[in-house]
Amino acid sequence: MAKLIKIRKAVDADLQEIVRVWKKNIKTINTASDIANLFGYFKKYFFLAVSTASDFEDSVIGFVGGTIRSGHGHISGIAVDKKYRMKGIGKSLLRAVEYEFLANGLEKVTLEVRKSNRDAIRFYEKHGYKQSYIVKRYYADGEDAIVYEKRI
Repeated sequence: MAKLIKIRKAVDADLQEIVRVWKKNIKTINTASDIANLFGYFKKYFFLAVSTASDFEDSVIGFVGGTIRSGHGHISGIAVDKKYRMKGIGKSLLRAVEYEFLANGLEKVTLEVRKSNRDAIRFYEKHGYKQSYIVKRYYADGEDAIVYEKRI
């Protein structure tokens, strides 16, 4: 299946699909407008995983959205549709955005993850992210966030 997936930079025409994947796969209160604003400012740090199988030509199955915060790279969102998980797609998306950050002179990447999201925590730790600190009641529903960081 991996041969049927490609990673590419997002373009304006992809915004609707980014919003779809984000809202479907990430527990968030971010609105389509919030996501569009992030995309508008930081488009160069948005990458997509697209299926190139003939029946799903260029169907968006995952994305990563990066931003700049306080002089370092920040991952604002990353998601892969459920049926495509555990196939290395998230890893490829993570590498793409990390490479873009590094190419732009940024040597550190941060992100927040829900304290209860064990799968995401394992994923980030497997890819070299280290727990930095906890932000109490970070999410709208009151859940704490763990802030992770990585030197790239």
